[in-house]
This record gives sequence, structure tokens and C-alpha cells, in this order.
Amino acid sequence: MTTKHTAQKASPRAAAKAKPVPTAVPVRRPQAQRSADTQAKLIAAAITCLHRVGYSATTVTMVADEARVSRGAMSHQYPAKTDLMLAVVEAVFEADAQYYRQTVDVRTPKQWVIDLPEMVWEAISRPSGTAVMEIMLASRSDNELADKLSVMQQNIDARSHEWIVERLVAAGLNDRPNGEAVHRLFVAAIRGLSMEALFRRDRADSKKSLAVLGELIGLLYPIAEAKPLKKGKQR
Repeated sequence: MTTKHTAQKASPRAAAKAKPVPTAVPVRRPQAQRSADTQAKLIAAAITCLHRVGYSATTVTMVADEARVSRGAMSHQYPAKTDLMLAVVEAVFEADAQYYRQTVDVRTPKQWVIDLPEMVWEAISRPSGTAVMEIMLASRSDNELADKLSVMQQNIDARSHEWIVERLVAAGLNDRPNGEAVHRLFVAAIRGLSMEALFRRDRADSKKSLAVLGELIGLLYPIAEAKPLKKGKQR
């Protein structure tokens, strides 16, 4: 006796269930964006290492491990330690500039000048500020780093002073003939206070010194005598 097997025709619903679900193809980010992300990771890791162990103990391997980036990827972005250190200085300057721009939005021009010592202290005493100081100190014994850093720092100082002059004008003040020298002295003093606070582990005394700097700024730029700009000219 022969048993005939009759194939049952699949219902449309069953056929639909049997169709494979298409797999979403991941969108590959542009090369420039991937490079920028890797650079940001490496710079952040370098700042962490410099703040934690100092310049001499910070190696490219340590930074790559901290950033969780392969040595090959790191070398592609920054072939030498000097290249990475210069990138750190530039990135910190841009981040600080963004911070200062934000402070303008919440202060009147006169109040901004009065609060300037505290704001500069806030920027320089952060881990990123410490990282930059480590790089500056290391340039004493690294001629290549010193030459490149000197050029970069001159550009940073010029851009910073231009912006300070804009804020002074907004507050109704004129820059002094020796304004650039005043600016360098001011920043150097706060860097010194920040370094002292690191090894003394006491920020209270530094705050007192900041208050004295504020008094000196008030003498050099008498804010009380400033004539405010007309409405529409303040920035």
C-alpha cells in the first residue's frame, strides 16, 4: 500500500513570517570625524596623565592605554610625543577661550574685569592648566619642544591680549601702553600661585594672593572711573 504525501501550500501569513528580516547596515562615520574623535580621546588622556604623573613619566604608551587607543592609531594622529604635547596646549587654549566667552554672557563688562583674577585662576588651576605647565617646564630640556612651543605660545598670547583689550573697551577702559606686559605678568603670577597650591596643597593662601592681584588690576585699570559704552556697543 502506497501512501501519498500531499504537500500543503503555505498560507500567505506563514510565508511572510518566513521572510528574513533585513539587517541594518551600520553607517560608517567620515574619516575626518573618526580622526577628530581619536584626537580628542588622546588629548584628554594626555591631560589626565600629565596631571597625575607629570611630563617625564608620561609616555606615549601610557597615553594610548589611558585613551584605549592602539599605538598604531596614536602614531597616525601624533607621530611623536612632541606633536601630542603641542596639541594639548592648543586644545587647552581653545577650551579656556570657550570658558571665558561663557563668562561674558553672565557678567556686565565692568564686573567681568573685576572678576578676571578669579576666572583666570579657575582656568589655570584645573588639571588641563597643570598639564600645560608640565609641558612648559619640560621644554627647558627639550629644544624641539621649546622652539615649537615658543611660537605657539606667542600666538596664544597675542590672541588672548586682543580679546582682553576688547573686554576692557566694553567696560569703558583703555588698554595701557604696556598692556601686553601687564597681561603676561598677570598670567605668570596666577600660574605661579597655581603651582604653589599644588605642592603646598593649600588653596586658601592662594585665594588671598588672588585678592591682592585683583587690587593691583584695579589700580592699573581703575574700573570705578570707567565710562560705560553706549547701549548697543557692549559685547
